[in-house]
Amino acid sequence: MKYIQELTSLGLKDKEAAVYLACLELGPSPVQPIGRTAKVVRATTYVILESLMGMGLVTKFKEGKKTFFSAETPRQLLRLLEKQEEVIQEKQHNIEAILPQLQMLTKAAGDTPSVRYFEGKEGLLAMRREIVLNSRAGDTIYNFTPADHLNSVFPDSQDTFVTQRIAKRIFAKTLFTTTSEALKKRWLAININELNERRFVSPEKFPVPAGMTLYQDYIAIGSFTGKLFGVVIESQQMVNMMRALFELAWEGAETLDNTK
Repeated sequence: MKYIQELTSLGLKDKEAAVYLACLELGPSPVQPIGRTAKVVRATTYVILESLMGMGLVTKFKEGKKTFFSAETPRQLLRLLEKQEEVIQEKQHNIEAILPQLQMLTKAAGDTPSVRYFEGKEGLLAMRREIVLNSRAGDTIYNFTPADHLNSVFPDSQDTFVTQRIAKRIFAKTLFTTTSEALKKRWLAININELNERRFVSPEKFPVPAGMTLYQDYIAIGSFTGKLFGVVIESQQMVNMMRALFELAWEGAETLDNTK
């Protein structure tokens, strides 16, 4: 039977998919022809139909003494995806609620910093997700970003990262380099938003291919050229030191009037 694989990818079991497809093919029918078409025994077909009704994919009605089952419109399958998304959002909310407590469990003993390594593009994406996930509304994160190198690795994800950060009301101060005048103007234009402040530094004076973000008690460093990798260091003392150095660099950075 066609489309079994597609339906199971939505969360249906093989027999559930087969019974639903049989209902679509037959139209309103008693259980016996549905089970025969789906190649599922009668008793199991009843159980599966009850499950499909719980998902909103099948309805039943009576005509005389006979019970008929009818498939709902295939567009109802989209509701399965919506339910999955709702479950994921709820789980994410629950995880975010306990993250501070979980982070306490992973604290290194004494003042020894903990270090984690990430490899490849997926590893760097995981680091970026952690920045938003582990920051709280009202926090300020501090970035040093080689924009050209970052955009070559993540040409489509930068806007997504910024959107997620702004949605969570996290402020960002960013020092960045770029050799592109167009990119420079576009990045500085974001200063219009109340949750962004950016300053440009010359890539000729500071030709750095790696980026750094300071957030909470973490330093995230990502290398965007050659072998892609990242490091996250957890140490309040080191973050305090790096934040002081960042502010020193911030005061000396070039600030441009976006209207020019």
